[in-house]
Amino acid sequence: MTSRAEITAKLDDFAFQKVNFGGFLMNKRAKNSHAMWTRNADKGVTELALLATRDYGDGNVYDVAAFTLDGTVPLDILSELKPQAEELADRINLREHGYVYTSLEPWDGGGTIWISKKPEFRELSRAADGVHVIPIQRLSGLGDPRWLAWVRESGQLNIAIVYKP
Repeated sequence: MTSRAEITAKLDDFAFQKVNFGGFLMNKRAKNSHAMWTRNADKGVTELALLATRDYGDGNVYDVAAFTLDGTVPLDILSELKPQAEELADRINLREHGYVYTSLEPWDGGGTIWISKKPEFRELSRAADGVHVIPIQRLSGLGDPRWLAWVRESGQLNIAIVYKP
């Protein structure tokens, strides 16, 4: 099984980022993510904790997930967040909220992309405990999102899901 340290080291390699963050737009996302990753020292990989999942069929799977920058979400916080995330997933349509996080970008939208207008997930976060909550739209055929790369640049936390560790 791949470890956090192994994935962190692999992210230094542009080819690895291209596999995970590339795609259309001539790999611009991978280039931008790689540049951000290599110019910052405050970075790492952490494990996601899935709080709620909704499968709408036809490969449309959405999750509410939590993460911390230094490892796993404490069990007591997970036990509080799971029922709240389930209630939120029942109350709102995750299709309208899920986001793919396929390149390093602000975890909360940074005020520039639509996810920044979805406060429900930020409100579930436990900032004092370093726990962040995000809505995820899974990429088809890649399985459960498990790993999350993060970089802090100019005070802004940027994240991306690593589906192919």
